[in-house]
Amino acid sequence: MRTDDESAWGQGVFEAPCAHPENSGAVELLYAVRHGQSTANAAYAANTFIEADDSTIGLTDLGERQAAATGRWFAARDSDQLPDLVLCSPYLRAVQTSQLLEQELRAAGRDLPCHHIDQRLYDRHRGRLSTLSPIVVRERYPEESAKEARDPLGYRPPDGESFRDVADRLRGVVADLAADQRHRRVLIVAHDAVVLFLRQLLENLTEAEISAISEDGLAGNASITSWERHAGGYRLLAYDQRTHLSQI
Repeated sequence: MRTDDESAWGQGVFEAPCAHPENSGAVELLYAVRHGQSTANAAYAANTFIEADDSTIGLTDLGERQAAATGRWFAARDSDQLPDLVLCSPYLRAVQTSQLLEQELRAAGRDLPCHHIDQRLYDRHRGRLSTLSPIVVRERYPEESAKEARDPLGYRPPDGESFRDVADRLRGVVADLAADQRHRRVLIVAHDAVVLFLRQLLENLTEAEISAISEDGLAGNASITSWERHAGGYRLLAYDQRTHLSQI
């Protein structure tokens, strides 16, 4: 159980050194949680936008409640299902989600995981189109909207990155998970694009399969996606699970 005090929290970036021994086994259970609703998500839903550095966008009141509800879901798990490591995006909304999740674990008297900010888990960088909704992009930058429609996975916004770029940086994360001999259950707290392309890499999905999943809907705020290890890699247990959010 982690014994550091709360002074490591609250500044947007946190680390909890790992005390788990080597050779404790491979990662058997993997969770991915999308951050709770952010101020940009709320603006996006209203077809407006906010002027802000994407990395500094925080949670709304609803997002905080969503993150707490996710923490209570984990706090209710059996010990052999609790994460012993959290890998978190460096973006503020993901860090805040992790903070609130851990508060619920602490309140329930559960063992706390070690934590690591992984710089590879940031949201897809949309460059000059960051925080703009599709409607706003179509109105202001119709040529960029047309380029994206022609190649959704390969399109790079001005000064931004494509979805294929996201998948490329996540390959290192997946390789590190495969080599991890300290942790059995890992929780990743990040973004919808990260969850989607973790699915591609962990489940060996084609781009056509990933596109179909995306068209059906990306992982919602504070949703839980989970996989378990099996002989061929990882098997999906649940995607975009939101039942824990029904009563907030």
